[in-house]
Amino acid sequence: MSLMEYDNTRQLSESNYLTELLACSMDTAANFETERLCSPNLSGDSFFDDLFMGELLQLETELSSEVSLKGIHGNKSSMQNIGHCMECKHSEGVQLEGETSMFDLLLTGAKAVEASDWPLACNAIARLTHILCHEKNDKNPYYMIFVYFTQGLRYKSRSAFEPSHELVPSQTVTMPTFQMLLELSPFVKFAQFTANQAIFEAIKDGNELHVVDFDIMEGIQWPPLMADLALRKNVSMRMTAIIMDPENAGVVQNTGKRLREFAESVNLPFKFDQMIVCKEQDFDSIEVGHTLIANCAIDQLHTPTRKLSHIGIFLNGVSRLSPKMVVLVEEELLHFATIASTSFGEFFSEAFQHYAALSDSILYSFSSAGFRLIEKKIMGPKILDSVKKFPSEGREKVSWEGTFSLFKFFKQSPLSPYNISQAKLLAGVFGKGYWVQHQSCRLSLCWKGQPITTASVWVPTNM
Repeated sequence: MSLMEYDNTRQLSESNYLTELLACSMDTAANFETERLCSPNLSGDSFFDDLFMGELLQLETELSSEVSLKGIHGNKSSMQNIGHCMECKHSEGVQLEGETSMFDLLLTGAKAVEASDWPLACNAIARLTHILCHEKNDKNPYYMIFVYFTQGLRYKSRSAFEPSHELVPSQTVTMPTFQMLLELSPFVKFAQFTANQAIFEAIKDGNELHVVDFDIMEGIQWPPLMADLALRKNVSMRMTAIIMDPENAGVVQNTGKRLREFAESVNLPFKFDQMIVCKEQDFDSIEVGHTLIANCAIDQLHTPTRKLSHIGIFLNGVSRLSPKMVVLVEEELLHFATIASTSFGEFFSEAFQHYAALSDSILYSFSSAGFRLIEKKIMGPKILDSVKKFPSEGREKVSWEGTFSLFKFFKQSPLSPYNISQAKLLAGVFGKGYWVQHQSCRLSLCWKGQPITTASVWVPTNM
């Protein structure tokens, strides 16, 4: 799908905001790049230059050696205790025929971890590793999903064997991988467009907007909103970027410089601040008095994985400022995980269905080489983080639930009909399989039967 095709579709909308949003977003993404490693033509494998293809060929070699996992093999006697577990419930359209045995073994291992039955967990992991070592990964699109979830159980199990080296590297969202996600799938645009539209509507009756942003990254989300605000008279914008890791201060500083330059180019009065935060009380020093809105994108496919404690500090910290609105865009899996009654086994099953659907959608949208790159650089680390982060013991569960205490003081607010229509239009542009679910004030981008990412708006309970 080309940019021209996308722009032509967006012109069906009567709103200037929707018409201009994509073009501004794409132009900004190009301008903000620090290094252009990919060509403008994103169709098929021609998207990759020699550097990318070399990296992908190296990836294939690494994966072949990594899944060997020497020294951990199952045997018939060890499997006598595993038996059968809960029946696999597949998302609509995501077929895992022939993989039920491995899926059942994964769930057996998850239930064993939950019950602290470490011998059983170890046996399940060993059997899974043995199967994966003899599986042909080029014939099974879900092969690496099974590998990553098996490794997740390995991390979670206290008695699991440690591999000789890390199976999955830390998450790396490079500009080329981000560009692929931006142009070939709706996930980035859904998150940014929906949040921006909600913020734009919140400032309709005011002229001073102050956004406190959890994870500004390269700041690509904001120029489309800034451009639209510039069309209104007597409107100013202030941005406060929250920094949880001091090592990111330099990157955020450069982002602020680019945003200030963009604001000057569209004649928008703009102020950019950045603040290193270590605890909730640090938010008390933020100047309020404008239309204050908190923007929080959590565990999105295109965003780096953040510590749960950092998310908690932000959500609880901004609640001290009594913002007019909190815009929350989260991976649907995280929402499922915050349900107090969810057990580790239930979460593990849901996580597998979530990432299987996500893998299916990416395989639909990308070339095989692009799919492998996203799978290696982004999905694998996110699977490991999800499994490692979810609590399996009572003490961990209490800590997890405390992270989201913001929601005790805020309530969900309906999204506008226009915002819903915009999301549906976006999903339709990217082809069959993507659709939008609107339920209980939550707007979810879905792949076939599985919600992937969800946007919601929260306001103080006294409003």
